This record gives sequence, C-alpha cells and structure tokens, in this order.
Amino acid sequence: MPTNKTPAVIATILTVILLIVLSIVSVLFEMLALNGASESQGGVAMSISVVCQGVGTILLGIFAWRLTNLLITKFNWNSIIAVLASVFLAALLGMGISFLSIIISIPMAGIR
Repeated sequence: MPTNKTPAVIATILTVILLIVLSIVSVLFEMLALNGASESQGGVAMSISVVCQGVGTILLGIFAWRLTNLLITKFNWNSIIAVLASVFLAALLGMGISFLSIIISIPMAGIR
C-alpha cells in the first residue's frame, strides 16, 4: 500500500459527493414517477429507494478508494488518471444502482 493516500481520499470524496447529487436528482424523478400514487405508498417507495442508494453510495466510496490504490500501485497509473477513472466508474455504477433502486422500490411499495 502506498504511504500517500491522498489520491484515494480525493477519489472517495468526489465519488460520494457525485453520488449524493445523483441520488437527489433520482429522488426528484421518482417523485414525478409516483405522481398518481397515494402518499403512504409513495413515502414507502422513496424510503426504499433512498436506503438502497445510501448503501450503494457507501459501498461505491469504498470501491473508489480501493480501485484508486490498485490502479496506482499495481498498474503504475498516474494519480490524476487513476482518480478520474475510479470516480467515473463508481459514478457509472451508482447511476445503475439508482435506476435499479427506483425499479425495485415501486413494486415493493405495492404500486401498480
């Protein structure tokens, strides 16, 4: 492991901030999708979605940390390129998790 952990910390912070912004946008789109649902069902669906996205954000923050370290130590990548690649990949996976959380939360709340 490298003694300089700054690139991994930067990648983790950028990933978490970006995923929080994506989660906020996702919740806004989910509110639009749940326009015809009752308030209780909509609240349950949004809660499930936010919990899934929160867990995904934590796991993808850890993923960005480890991927940055791996790219720098094992593959000798430049720190800036490793951080950008890690953040991009984690954000891409986060968008997929966000989409899946909406698709899963709506039927789980009993909305048809």
